[in-house]
Amino acid sequence: MPSSYTGAEKRRIAWLAIKAAKQSMAGDRQVDTINPRLKAEMDRIEERAADRGEREVQALQRKLSAARDAAAAAKATMRTSSGKDRATARREMQDHEAAARRIERELRRYQ
Repeated sequence: MPSSYTGAEKRRIAWLAIKAAKQSMAGDRQVDTINPRLKAEMDRIEERAADRGEREVQALQRKLSAARDAAAAAKATMRTSSGKDRATARREMQDHEAAARRIERELRRYQ
């Protein structure tokens, strides 16, 4: 599942990891000595980040679909026109295709 952490969440995770490591080293090796509240807070942060990441992926997929539709419409316009209109439609199609490629690159970050 894709996750999207904010800067504050990353810092908080690092701080919680340090606290958990200290608690783990201070206690008995055979017993879990990490405070359950630390674990719960870490889980809440991870859930929020996973939800945010999923929403971002869905939004990018919608934008990608819209860019592809716009490129297809511009291509149809290009094929049915001539002269300056054809050149304008070609540029518009290329712009939409470039936008779709940018969105696809961004989506790869979440995989």
